[in-house]
Amino acid sequence: MAANTIIQLFAPVQLPAAVAVFYTMPTLPASSVLKNARLRLTNTTAGALPATLYMDATANASSAANCFLSAVSIPGNSSIEVDVPTMKVGDTLRGFAGAATSITVHEMGGVISS
Repeated sequence: MAANTIIQLFAPVQLPAAVAVFYTMPTLPASSVLKNARLRLTNTTAGALPATLYMDATANASSAANCFLSAVSIPGNSSIEVDVPTMKVGDTLRGFAGAATSITVHEMGGVISS
């Protein structure tokens, strides 16, 4: 039977201006899968800024093929919520914003099953 674990996936993080990893799926147990994860992106500046997010396999570069939020403009002092694609062991969440330290990413939940 699959075991479900409810944990905070990561502490809030601010997106940089160049693509970077902000979460990596644990490698144990080897059968782990993350389902139904949701992120909140909050623009803490007065002006609109774009955000881009990727779900990459460990060895892959960020590209259009693994982008799940592409340069979406977030109005100043506003938030959007985004569903995360299913992730397997070693997969990463990566992203960047139109300006460094202006968009904060919070995980809103998800279930890791193994």
